[in-house]
Amino acid sequence: MDGTSDIGFQHLLSPLDIGGITVRNRALSTAHRTGYAAGGKVSDRLIAYHRARARGGIGLIIIEATGVTGAPIGAGTPGAFLSNIDDSIIPGYQRLAEAVHGEGARVFTMLSHSGCNTVMGADGQPPLGPSPIPMDRTRDIPHELEIDEIEVIVQSFAAAARRCREGGLDGVELSFAHGNLVQEFISPKSNKRTDDYGGSEENRLRLAREVLEATRAAVGPDFNLGIRYSATEIIPGGYNLEDGVRYATKMLKWGKLDFLNISAGTNSSMMSRSIHFPTISSPQMPLVPYARAIKDAVDVPVFCIGKIADPSEAEAVLKAGHADMVGMTRAHIAEPAIIRKIMEDRLDDIRTCIHGNEACFHRQVRVGNISCVYNPRSGREDQWEPLTPVSDYKSVLIIGGGPAGLEAARVAAKRGHDVELHERADELGGQVRLFSRAPFRQNYLQVVTWLEQQARRSGALVRLESELTAEKVLAQAPDVVIVATGAVDAKPDVPGSDLPDVFTARQVLAGAELGKRIVIGDWDGRHMGLSVAEALAQRGHTVEIVSSTFFVGMDVDLLTWRPTYDRLLKHGVKMSPLEEITEIHQGGVTARRTDGDTREIEADSIVLCSKGRAERNIYRALKGQVGELHAIGDCWAPRQLEQAIFEGSRVARQL
Repeated sequence: MDGTSDIGFQHLLSPLDIGGITVRNRALSTAHRTGYAAGGKVSDRLIAYHRARARGGIGLIIIEATGVTGAPIGAGTPGAFLSNIDDSIIPGYQRLAEAVHGEGARVFTMLSHSGCNTVMGADGQPPLGPSPIPMDRTRDIPHELEIDEIEVIVQSFAAAARRCREGGLDGVELSFAHGNLVQEFISPKSNKRTDDYGGSEENRLRLAREVLEATRAAVGPDFNLGIRYSATEIIPGGYNLEDGVRYATKMLKWGKLDFLNISAGTNSSMMSRSIHFPTISSPQMPLVPYARAIKDAVDVPVFCIGKIADPSEAEAVLKAGHADMVGMTRAHIAEPAIIRKIMEDRLDDIRTCIHGNEACFHRQVRVGNISCVYNPRSGREDQWEPLTPVSDYKSVLIIGGGPAGLEAARVAAKRGHDVELHERADELGGQVRLFSRAPFRQNYLQVVTWLEQQARRSGALVRLESELTAEKVLAQAPDVVIVATGAVDAKPDVPGSDLPDVFTARQVLAGAELGKRIVIGDWDGRHMGLSVAEALAQRGHTVEIVSSTFFVGMDVDLLTWRPTYDRLLKHGVKMSPLEEITEIHQGGVTARRTDGDTREIEADSIVLCSKGRAERNIYRALKGQVGELHAIGDCWAPRQLEQAIFEGSRVARQL
């Protein structure tokens, strides 16, 4: 750690003793589902993902929540999530532990039973819980667990922990957080039982005590055991922080615990979920006070989590004594080498997580696994090697300086190609720069800033206010042309869209002057309509947003959607789903409902939100005229930031 004192991260880079082991620094990647397991087992892809973070210098990795029971008292058929229900998991653990240890990091795993925080199985298996109370997202009624089933679950936790030890892992974390089964029993909100597992505090804590005692007995006294724990539920009728501190001290004794990993909230409430999985609109580090409250009451290492992306924030938490280790999970999805770059005094090279949730949480919901909106190698470590120089470089001409073009320039230049990027505007970033003006979207500008900085630093020549024609391109005779011209602003094909009081979302964010009453027609379904509605409402406009989707913002991840929706309601925004604007006229619009009926909505100005139209005229003009031609990002088809950057990286890697 030479130079540590000069860098100024003495606390973050200092080692920590946990139980009988030493962790090399205080940076932690907490348990998070990647979707990389294969048939419930450790896969090469999962190993490559965690090895990359261990190689990047992180101290401790806790691999994802792993089910301890199968059907009918668990998650059913294993798939892309790990399942520790028999000894077949052990060889995979051994391979993963060897890979992580080989890079100098420590590795635990989380063991969990989701309880009612799941959906009814394909064959009708219900969720399980202490009482038949559903969570608010699925409304599936849980099966109320029988005593003999509870006994099986207790022994399943213990057996799974024993397999972790035999698999060479350094420790086990039990999930007593986020509304999973043990927390459901603890909570007076979700536990309405009248037997020995419900009613009094002692009875509601009985399952926690039995799991802790059985697990400690299974792994022995010299193996790291801790819990991930919601210190408070943040919901009416749940247990509060004072209760949570008291429970924690009891559980520490019962399990002879070596650490406590502190969170808050429950997944049974969408609002609570958006607090303990903070989003782009959340305040920084919202859960740290809960960790501090627990730390003041216990004498074992305490971990904290929750929207800590900047290493200086982590250092401040540790220096103040709020916690002993800092969870930087999404930060390490974006940038696996945070610690290594700190130690090499390369802070400017760190991709800082923006908590946009587009390619981590939301990607998992859409396609089953995670990545990062501006680190497409994240999750593809088994397919994409680190960038290395090519033996024979090419001259690469890139047209367009949005995120797709910038990523292509960064990767191609880093590989040693002769890269020249032309952007017709006077600044880089394309639509991202414009949409970063929307409420709570400012951090998206970090993506553009980082890509530009890295492209230039890697040697790409960037020319602004340079609009190329096919003739100019051919005159330069490049080996490769990459077209990244994006999408042009375009209104949906609606009668009356050419009237003077009709605007696009881009025009609004660029500062267009609008009338008092606004109707927004949303053909995007994601952040655009919500962001424009919030921006206009903040300016004092009366806003109604019309969308043909089942609910407004349907394609936004639920963690971001829920607080956004609440803010719009507080601003008085009227939301009208299952409707579509069919005609625009002076003074308003005609909207058609799904049943075919229409209504008139009065408005002074109309805003139409759509993804625009792909702009690839120059691509068509160059087709067949250059040796190697590619079109990437929105000029191929208007999509999202994740796809644009992914395509820029993929094409540049193939050169």
